[in-house]
Amino acid sequence: MIDYVRMINPATSLATEDEATTAARAGALGAFLMAVLGFVASVAMLLDVDGYLAKMRHVMTAMYGEKSELVQMSLSTLTPQLVYISAAWGVALSLGIVILGVVQWKKPNLVIPLVLRLFTAYGLLMLLLGLMRANPAAAAMEIPLWRNALAVLIDLACLVLFWTGFRGGKRLNDLRRAAAT
Repeated sequence: MIDYVRMINPATSLATEDEATTAARAGALGAFLMAVLGFVASVAMLLDVDGYLAKMRHVMTAMYGEKSELVQMSLSTLTPQLVYISAAWGVALSLGIVILGVVQWKKPNLVIPLVLRLFTAYGLLMLLLGLMRANPAAAAMEIPLWRNALAVLIDLACLVLFWTGFRGGKRLNDLRRAAAT
């Protein structure tokens, strides 16, 4: 446990292959954390299908007005099946991220943490921009502050883990190349 805590530190030097492997596996921990967040969000949608649909209807009318033809057409597509499909898609993405985490754990590399870090950074940036710009859609969803704060904290933790995983994977590549020559 102490070894992982030390290796998760993004400023730790990675001198040996074991240290680099442990650091690269931090990317897998970040993937597992990201997958749990996605899975919990999907389950939360399923637990309150009607509430989720009501919020989506409220967002549509807040953004475009009640009389808009676009809103009337969009409202007709807001059915429970849409929520079920969205939740299924969230679970499928979470399973895909778990698979990437397992691959990163068994065969540490630098590509998986890099890609997941970019996705996490994009998601965090969009969340923060939505909050700062007073986006009418975000305001209409009435997401509690604690949920946004928790999402930001988890995203920041994932970014640190992915950065450490990337560093470890890069160091592993460098050490293996040096050993091969």
